[in-house]
Amino acid sequence: MSVRSNLNRGRVVTGMLIVLAVSLISSRAFAQNDSTPQSDFFVGYQWLHPGGTVAPAATCSVQPNEVMVGEPVTATVTASNFNPKHTLTYVWSPSNGGGKVIGEDTTVQIETTNAAPGSYTVTAHVTDAKEKKNNEASCTANFTVKPLPPKNPPTISLSANPASLQSGGTVNLSANCTSPDGVPVSVTGWTASGGTVSGTGGSATLNTAGVPPGAIAVSASCTDSRGLSAQASAEVMVENPPPPPPKPQIEVTEARLALHSIYFPTSMPPIENPNAGLVASQQQTLVALAADFKKYLESKPEAHLLLEGHADPRGRTKYDQKLSERRVGRVKSFLVEQGVPKDNIDTKAYGVLHALTEAAVKHAIENDPQLSPEERQRVLRNMLTIVLASDRRVDITLSTTGQSSVRQFPFNAADVLTLIGGRQGEAKKKSAKPASKKRTNNQ
Repeated sequence: MSVRSNLNRGRVVTGMLIVLAVSLISSRAFAQNDSTPQSDFFVGYQWLHPGGTVAPAATCSVQPNEVMVGEPVTATVTASNFNPKHTLTYVWSPSNGGGKVIGEDTTVQIETTNAAPGSYTVTAHVTDAKEKKNNEASCTANFTVKPLPPKNPPTISLSANPASLQSGGTVNLSANCTSPDGVPVSVTGWTASGGTVSGTGGSATLNTAGVPPGAIAVSASCTDSRGLSAQASAEVMVENPPPPPPKPQIEVTEARLALHSIYFPTSMPPIENPNAGLVASQQQTLVALAADFKKYLESKPEAHLLLEGHADPRGRTKYDQKLSERRVGRVKSFLVEQGVPKDNIDTKAYGVLHALTEAAVKHAIENDPQLSPEERQRVLRNMLTIVLASDRRVDITLSTTGQSSVRQFPFNAADVLTLIGGRQGEAKKKSAKPASKKRTNNQ
């Protein structure tokens, strides 16, 4: 084989090797450029210079590729196709506003404290100062700075249980502290304008020993892990001690017990219904009497009420006696229903033995302060009816003082006509046959 043939063959082989090298490099670069969107690095171009020299290259990456404002980014550059015996120079430069680079080596930190939220690029420039040509390569990597979440201060509320008390007592204090941003919080700084407060965290105790009456302000602070804080307060009221219970006003109670006598309608209560006959106005009088007498028994447990029953003189003596017994029995049973001990009630029935005279009734009417002059004259014109109505009564006497009830007929009561038997009784008289001399049992 000739020398020229060998020379040509050598050139062909050399050319094929160069083409193969370029193809491999181009395929590698294409594969790297065709990486997924999540790739966080960029590969510098490589090419063959005349004479077959491979161009220097640099690959950049960042970790992480997304940070919050103030969080650091680590940037790394990997150089290739440089003379491994030479020391390389690395110069990093972030895009405008993308933070500050700390370091000058293959790995640096990007400080984002003053970076505005947005997308940025960092560039690494690699240089071999000992080579006069084909001595540098560059690469870039992208990262994103996200804004910090909002910083809302915590919220705190205080509660006191009890909210009011007498001096010397203790109060349980509670704090409810939360962060709207969900960061850790703590309660500190319990204070009180009066008394002493002790405790840590969300619970404390206020001691009011020696505190004068008035308001106490209790406060506490809530601080989150970022240093944001809030305060709250609650009020505790120290009250005056209750006054000592008043001594029983026996004289006042005794005066109130000098009540009016109790009056019944004609022939009430009947034999067949001994619980009838107490009209509403008379029941009200007995309710007041029962309340006063029960209070009176607290200081005078030996006291008794004496009930004395009467009837008007129109009936037979035996009938009148039984009727007066039913009247005192009904008054007693009503008082017992109101809580008066039955053993403190005595009864007597007099029938017609203590019937009132017309003069006595007239004197009571003329001195009745409830009657106007016109009403008084109208009552006096019906003296016979009024005298009979005044006898249908039960008198009440307090044993400890001997005071008897005032015999004052309830002319102003809503049910007075029922007690008098007035118009209804007069209508019956007009329609009745001439009365015989025989006595009736209407009293």
